Amino acid sequence: MRVYIGSYGPNLAVAAQIAELESGRYAPMFALSEDWYRRQRHLPTEYAPLVPKRLGGEVPPLARLGSTSARVSWGVELGARYRDAIRAAADAGAQLDAWQLDEIVPSAGVAAGGSIREFTRGVLRGLVFGRPALGDASMRGFVWVAHSALGIARLAITAELTTFWRMLDRAALAYVGEEYPPFEGDARTVADSWASGQRALAGGGPVRRSLARRYVPGMTPGYDVRPNLGGNVHHWSRSQVNAWRATYVRERAQSGVAGFAEFDFRAGNSSRTVVHDVLSALAAALK
Repeated sequence: MRVYIGSYGPNLAVAAQIAELESGRYAPMFALSEDWYRRQRHLPTEYAPLVPKRLGGEVPPLARLGSTSARVSWGVELGARYRDAIRAAADAGAQLDAWQLDEIVPSAGVAAGGSIREFTRGVLRGLVFGRPALGDASMRGFVWVAHSALGIARLAITAELTTFWRMLDRAALAYVGEEYPPFEGDARTVADSWASGQRALAGGGPVRRSLARRYVPGMTPGYDVRPNLGGNVHHWSRSQVNAWRATYVRERAQSGVAGFAEFDFRAGNSSRTVVHDVLSALAAALK
């Protein structure tokens, strides 16, 4: 069983630790809004002459990108900047196996969200193909989708959405639905309710059905309780949390998911006990 582990941006020390794990695969994560990548292109001096100077500066706000061409082009550039960071880490000796994109944002999940979808489509293309002039090979990754954007799969198909879905299908090793359920109520009922994004994909056309087969529920360990991340909102005991989580992931596994994703192993989620409990529940559900 392959286990993909990420950090925000490539980290050589993290990559080395993951390389020591037999099943470990390193997949650094990139936040769509991160200023460091948006501010300017970062390339070693020897690479700069091989890439056109156009689009080398700050990525403009979406509202200033007045055409599909501009939105897609700047999106491709931003995605290629993420690949620049991956290439730099690989040149320094790191083994990188995939990437993660955080995230398809809520505004992309409504019919009027064509502009942000066009920009995101470009980002995905830049991530997949990088800069061929610099020797980048194609690389697929994990695309995280905000819970309130999961309704995108129910939107009526248009030419713009068709192009978006095709690029997403090309890019995604997995479509990670950010379910982030609060730990409360009957776990079986909650699991069925929060599977709505997976069902929406499965009820669509061929490309969405293909992505449904790669659907991965996104959860958190639950002990770093923050807005929109669900988890242990009632401050249950460890045994209560473990029992609820085990039932939830077992029910989700039976619905045909492609795996599980856990976000935010920090603060209260970072102890050895919590990590052990989470991974044990996921392993049991996937058997």
